Formats: sequence, structure tokens, C-alpha cells
Amino acid sequence: MRFILLLLVTAFLTVSVIAALIFVFQHALIYHPRQYPAGFERLLPRGAVQLRSTTGAGLQVAFYVPPRSRDALPERVWVAFSGNGSVALDWLYFAEQAPNDSDAFLLVDYPGYGLSQGRPDIASTRASADAAVAALAAHLPISAADLEPRLCVLGLSLGCAAGLDFAAGHPVQRIALLAPFTTMRDVAAAHFSRPASWLLREDYDNRARLREILARTPPPRIAIFHGTADTLIPLRMGRELADSAPGQIEFFPIEHATHDTIYGDAIAPLVEWMKR
Repeated sequence: MRFILLLLVTAFLTVSVIAALIFVFQHALIYHPRQYPAGFERLLPRGAVQLRSTTGAGLQVAFYVPPRSRDALPERVWVAFSGNGSVALDWLYFAEQAPNDSDAFLLVDYPGYGLSQGRPDIASTRASADAAVAALAAHLPISAADLEPRLCVLGLSLGCAAGLDFAAGHPVQRIALLAPFTTMRDVAAAHFSRPASWLLREDYDNRARLREILARTPPPRIAIFHGTADTLIPLRMGRELADSAPGQIEFFPIEHATHDTIYGDAIAPLVEWMKR
């Protein structure tokens, strides 16, 4: 009996310590900030500018890539949110492939990523994106009321959640999501356990945000692109989001694409979708 009791106490203490470590250090498990190397400015295409703003997290830096047709204001501005471990300028390759000469891109870094200061979380990321849009309106120059209807969202992985959170507060035209999850808590449950998922202090809920956005009249056009070989955020999550609104969300399974390759593998169908 003593041996069994000792085993139970040891197991309880072990689980408690692991749970405490996950709870305390979960931010480092979720976010993996990257900074730009020296001389990164050489990568910027002609006409691209840094947009600086200040939020409660400190200095925030986003990047604006103007449309190829420079004689008028952009018809659409794609506000792009990168995946975890990525930075805003990782979208430059896609911006070069964009099919519409009148489209521009606003590439947003999360607080603590790229040149931006602070610590990323849902609230600070939302504030950074809103500040980037305000800075862009001042740069163009254009009124916020005229800029808002031109906004579209482009998101990859974690960026899908940040992008939907942004779209919930703005009248966006279109939303393109690459490898979205249903909720952050569902991802934690899939990789750890359902009890462990409740240790998350905050939860991006893409189901709820899509319901809010699709309740608008008219709703934006939405497309989801998801790799069939994605083991980090499984295909079923993207399909579930699309099936939650039949006829309102287009779903594109990308054959053999993994979570790491979806960005490149989905470019061709994404470009075709943007042409419509």
C-alpha cells in the first residue's frame, strides 16, 4: 500500500509540475519571434515603405507594398498576417505573384517580431494591425472611411486567427486563409490532451470569428486552402470551418501539402481565386 501511495503521489506531483510549467511558459511555446537580419532593406521592392506607429506594446513597424499600377489608389489592400516563426516580409514572394496590378499589400509583424517591440498576444496583435492601417491611411493619404472598404485579409496558420480577429473589426472585402485551425484550444487538445488545452490563458476562436463575419450583409468572400498532409493543423480543421458555412466559404484541399509547404503549394490556386 505504501508503494502504491508513493506512486500515486509521485504521479500527481509530476503532472502538477508539468501543468505548472505549461501554464507559466506557454507564451514561449506558442510564439516564436524572429527579427530581421542587418541589411534586410535590400529585399524590399521598389516603392515599398516602412510604416511606423506606437501602441501600448511600443514601436510597431509594418510594410506597405504599393500596387504595380501606381497611377491610382489601390483597389484592394491585402492585410497579411504571417505564421508563427515567420515575419511579415516572408509575404514578399507572394506579393510579387499577385495577379491584380491594382492590389497592394500591408504586411503586419506581430509585437516582438521583425522590427516591432513588445510581446505578442491577441490584444497587442490587434492593436498593432489597427495602428498599421491608420498609419497606411496617413501615408497614402486617404481617409480611414475610404480605406476600410478596400481592405482584404491574407493569413497563414496563426496568421489566420490574427487575420480573422482583425476582420471582425473591419468591413473587409475578401479573406484568404492558409491552414487555419478551429480554435487554439483544439490544436492543444490534438497534440497534448483536452485537459491540457484548458491551461491556455487565451484562445483564438476561428469558429466564432467566422460566424460574426458571415453575419454581415453582404458577407466578404472567403476561401480556405489546407494541405492534405498537414500534421500540425490537420485538414479536418480547415474543412470543418468551411463546412460551417456551406456556400459561403470556398474550400481548396491542397494535395500532399504539409504545414511547412502550404505557403508555396497553395500559391497557384490562391492566385486563381484572387483573379475572380
